[in-house]
Amino acid sequence: MLARFAIAFVLAAAGTAAAEDHPAVGAVQGIVQAFDKHPVVIIAEARHGVVQMGSFYVSLVRDPAFQGAVHDIVIEFASRNNQALLDRYVRGDDIPAAKVRHLWRDTTKVASWEFPIYAEWLAAIREVNRTLPAARRFRVWAGDTAVDWTRMHTQADWAALGDNNVSFAEVVNQILKEKRRAFVVLGGNHVTKSGDRTGGPNTTTRIEARYPGSTYVVLHHIAPPGTDEVPHLANPHAPALFDLAGTSVGAPALSYGDAWLYVGPSGELKESRPAPGSLESEYMKEVDRRSMIEWGELRGRKFLGDAAAK
Repeated sequence: MLARFAIAFVLAAAGTAAAEDHPAVGAVQGIVQAFDKHPVVIIAEARHGVVQMGSFYVSLVRDPAFQGAVHDIVIEFASRNNQALLDRYVRGDDIPAAKVRHLWRDTTKVASWEFPIYAEWLAAIREVNRTLPAARRFRVWAGDTAVDWTRMHTQADWAALGDNNVSFAEVVNQILKEKRRAFVVLGGNHVTKSGDRTGGPNTTTRIEARYPGSTYVVLHHIAPPGTDEVPHLANPHAPALFDLAGTSVGAPALSYGDAWLYVGPSGELKESRPAPGSLESEYMKEVDRRSMIEWGELRGRKFLGDAAAK
């Protein structure tokens, strides 16, 4: 969940004054421009699975300017033990759909990535890669901690995997070591500049400890009920990015991130959901087993709702 509501209220309260300092720019343009000064641009998702966010990710990888700015993409919804499968998929190899699904199903977080927008984004990257010369194709990096669920039997087994911020940071730091640029999409608690919700180290602080000034953190801005949206947008349905530097928003917002990402009115944001009954019964048996390991209850079914096969 992040401290997302606290962040949103800080941003929304300052929004009108900040927009008078300088206007927002098109979101794709803003992301591309951020790579001029920072080798790592991070999207902090306020919540996972938002349809409009998925559409924005697809528009990014299809944009020629973005294709020229960065070729490495780090995702949360795949674990590092599946990197070879991910490489094969995004380069266009013929892989059965049942095998591809292991990418977002076999992560450290049970049943958390069945939102169709993530599969659609990977498919778009695969499609774009087929049109690009080899040297310019996107490489997608699985960021989550490696996990072998066949060896997971108790909550202690799962807890021993540790903090996946360590894994995310290791992946990004490897890209930086190779003097490449990374576009990163993670949940907000992993990447806010002030650390995680308890003030402890997260992905961003771990990257910055090794590569100071390397990151540019973009917060997905969702205005809480009763507060204003980001004001003065020419088109309230067009994704926009508002850079916070030098504005009257000041230190409170800047301690969380460097910019806001707006993808549409908060009241119109939709959650991407798998179709009812679309998740096969054998998979759901395994979700139940994993749920009991991670949480001690069948919480995975609560996430998946009527998508779970009966």
